[in-house]
Amino acid sequence: MNGTGNNAHIKRLLATKQCQGGNLQDAHLARLNLSGADMSGAKLMFAHLNGTNLRDANLSGADISLANLVGADMVNADLSGVDAKGVNLLDAKLDGAKLGGADLVFANLVNTQMNEANLSGASLEGSNLIGAHLERAYLTGTNLVGTNFAHAQLMGANLSNGDLSNASLVEANLSDANLTGANLRNANLLNANLTGANLTGADLSGANLEGAKLDGAIGIYPENAMNRRRSHDTQTPSSPQTAMPYVSLIQSGAPRAVANGFGLPRPGLPS
Repeated sequence: MNGTGNNAHIKRLLATKQCQGGNLQDAHLARLNLSGADMSGAKLMFAHLNGTNLRDANLSGADISLANLVGADMVNADLSGVDAKGVNLLDAKLDGAKLGGADLVFANLVNTQMNEANLSGASLEGSNLIGAHLERAYLTGTNLVGTNFAHAQLMGANLSNGDLSNASLVEANLSDANLTGANLRNANLLNANLTGANLTGADLSGANLEGAKLDGAIGIYPENAMNRRRSHDTQTPSSPQTAMPYVSLIQSGAPRAVANGFGLPRPGLPS
């Protein structure tokens, strides 16, 4: 259970659930009950916490980069300001968690439950959120460049002023979401559900809205978008296309590895 982390710090954590600023690097803490533990500022790089109960735990300012938290229960945990680059949170439960200002670049968040979580000001650039649940989550001003939200559930989420450029939102559910002032340049919204979403002031330059549901959406004109798409579809190859406001990101022969906008394979599930 001790791994290569500092044994004294691990023993203190197990005995008291207190290890502020401790060295828990590469520690084996899988499937333990650490609910309510205080590991704020702790070093947990490469730690093994899969299936661990971390409900209401305090990990603010901790370094959990590249840690294994598959299936961990982190409901209502405080992860504000964490360094979580490349962390594996597959199937983890983070409902109501505080993640403001967290660094989750290239994190694996596939099928993660993050309903009503606060990710304001966080960075999830290049992260994999396929099938993630973020109903009524707060993502205001969040860096979501190149993230993969395919099939994600974002109903009622607040994404105002977020940067979703080059993000994949294929078949994502964004009904009633707040996307005011969001950057959606070159985002792929193929078959996405934007029913009742607020897109006032959003930048949709180059975005793919083919098949998107836009009933009741605010700040966008679905009839015009549909008419322009149809006009684009009937153009000959030599016809000018400068007036086309929405450009599909799906191109025949385009390599799948560049779908995240970085030319890198996505973490987590294979491309």
